[in-house]
Amino acid sequence: MGDRGQVFVNGIFLYSHWGATELIEIVKKALARKERWDDPEYLARIIFQEMLDGDTGATGYGIGKNNHGDIWRLITLDHGFVKVEDYEKVKFDGTFESFLNWIPRKESEEE
Repeated sequence: MGDRGQVFVNGIFLYSHWGATELIEIVKKALARKERWDDPEYLARIIFQEMLDGDTGATGYGIGKNNHGDIWRLITLDHGFVKVEDYEKVKFDGTFESFLNWIPRKESEEE
């Protein structure tokens, strides 16, 4: 079991075993700092730091080169754009700025 998700930035995947549900808000919080948007290495570190939220344990998070097949949420950041996919269905695709203002709809509100 788990709540698995990943954030893909700068050619690497940031993995959360228990936090996929919160990844949208975590990435928004990182982007809201409006720092290093044009520097993917630092941006990846800022996002991962938000994901960890002080956790110093040895499990629950990871950094890797591969997309896990068992995740349900993937957030991709690339050159000022964000794409959010839930179960491989695109939920959002737009600029960093528009992502910060995006309010995800609940499953019950979708078509």
